[in-house]
Amino acid sequence: MSKYFQVVTVSGSPYERGYQHGQVFGEQIRSFLADNVARINIVRKDKISLEQALSMVDGYISFIERDVPDIAEEIRGLAEGAQITYREAMLLQVRRELISRGLECSALGYVDQEEGAIIAQNVDLPGNLTELGIILKIKSSVPGEPSIMMYTHIGLLGYLGVNSYGIGIGLNMVLAPGWREGVPPYLLIRHLLHQRNLKDCLREIRRIRRTSSRNLLLSDGHRVLDIEMTVEDERFIEQQLIVHTNHYLNNEFRQIDQISPSTSTFLRLERMHSLAAHYDNKPSLQQIQELLKDHTNYPRSICAHGQGDYSRGETVASVILYPKKGVMYAAKGYPCENQFYRYLLFEE
Repeated sequence: MSKYFQVVTVSGSPYERGYQHGQVFGEQIRSFLADNVARINIVRKDKISLEQALSMVDGYISFIERDVPDIAEEIRGLAEGAQITYREAMLLQVRRELISRGLECSALGYVDQEEGAIIAQNVDLPGNLTELGIILKIKSSVPGEPSIMMYTHIGLLGYLGVNSYGIGIGLNMVLAPGWREGVPPYLLIRHLLHQRNLKDCLREIRRIRRTSSRNLLLSDGHRVLDIEMTVEDERFIEQQLIVHTNHYLNNEFRQIDQISPSTSTFLRLERMHSLAAHYDNKPSLQQIQELLKDHTNYPRSICAHGQGDYSRGETVASVILYPKKGVMYAAKGYPCENQFYRYLLFEE
């Protein structure tokens, strides 16, 4: 396994960006789709065929085309470039909505007057996805539209990242009822990375029909908002230090939280608070890295090991964002075993 994430830059119109992405990764994308239906059946208890998966995806397409049309056009380009169908390219965006509603990710946000905001998290996912991780840089052809740098997966057009206006976004799974067809959170995040400020991001969060519940850590470089979301509502937390795992912190949302008391989310949050309590001032890069590597309460720890069971969530990447600077530090796979490397939105 390479110790670095492959860095790919795409540019031009939405269609052209998608086409370039598909051309670079076409072989891997086709192989992934053929592997247990994009590895959905590694995780999902009731197995489905590719045609069944595509039929499920059909219900999402009209909402994606309506609410985020530029991303839909990029998906069309992805399909052409990778030599797959448009529905198969859509499946790559929607697949997380079709598998179990398992837990994922421990995240931290911090605001420092000098450094600006910091967002850090472990990306915990099932399905043996470590080798699919990439750093995707996006250069727009539209004047005034931001450049973007994301950690994401081959064929997936949205995940966590930063843009050239200082917007940064991380995410956690939270479980609330009402999941439905609409725009998946990964594509919502990608759309938010095209915005210029928090006000615009909040407007778009409320405008777009979301498929499922999530928690977002959203920064404009100077502030960090934690946004707990159901499919139709949001609650906000804003303070200098925020830590979040996979259960709701808002008292109202706790009443509808579908999290199991037996999961690791409560232990991980307690451990993150314990580590953060020792920060004298702002957390250093090394302190954040040590938090993300932490094995207290293993195997129910912040650094999550799947122990060879690909149906379980495991840490496939560890990412630290400095949105104001356009800097990302990322470790591939388990951060306890792999080094963090620096990736830059703006080339030096």
